Amino acid sequence: MRLRVDLVASVAKDLQRQDLNEDAYALGQTCFALADGASESYDSQTWARLLTQAYTLDQRVSVQWVAERVHTYLGSTDCASLSWSRQAAFERGSFATLLGLELALNGVEVDVLAIGDSLAVHVRDGVMVASFPYKVAEEFDARPQLMSTLSPANAFVGAPDFFTNKRATWQVQTGDQILLVTDAIGHWILAHKEALTDLHTITSVAEFEQLVVSRRQDHSMRLDDTTILRILVDADDQESKT
Repeated sequence: MRLRVDLVASVAKDLQRQDLNEDAYALGQTCFALADGASESYDSQTWARLLTQAYTLDQRVSVQWVAERVHTYLGSTDCASLSWSRQAAFERGSFATLLGLELALNGVEVDVLAIGDSLAVHVRDGVMVASFPYKVAEEFDARPQLMSTLSPANAFVGAPDFFTNKRATWQVQTGDQILLVTDAIGHWILAHKEALTDLHTITSVAEFEQLVVSRRQDHSMRLDDTTILRILVDADDQESKT
């Protein structure tokens, strides 16, 4: 089997300032990544983008993996050119979620890595099969654990139970959908049974934006940067010929 991106769409918190959208994503051949930069942290947009791009190149997240990303981020900032207030913000660190999806070598499973409150949803025949890392909407009320440019804050990556807590493996079959979404839409999906039906009908970025705006207006979706990667499980070329 293979994974195919069916829809990629992102709607900024402020519709007039897409440039301030702190969500980021990256698309590889067999892996995909999504990150949500924390609004209260310094330049989380850059940090989120760096994490997603790095994941599509190397999915072996470890203490060393994170340390290399932090080194790259810190090296890209000219602290001397920052105002004192921005220097103070920089020293407080940048934070972001990281949600990764990778097709397993056996071709019939996918591995999900979830750090923070971005959500992966496995859908089959319009019905939710599984979600990770959360299963109920109320879990979004807790403060999430995030990837940080402050090395001590990433100590959890080296914990013995890191992969037990942060990774899930799902068996997939042709026709399944996997949704990778940031927290506003993730909360909406888990809180409203009709959400998956609404998302299934979306065929374009414009339709997704219209849906998000409508749900924000009726207060069923939280006002935040909102991003979705909709990924389909297809038969590979050899399977389709048999």
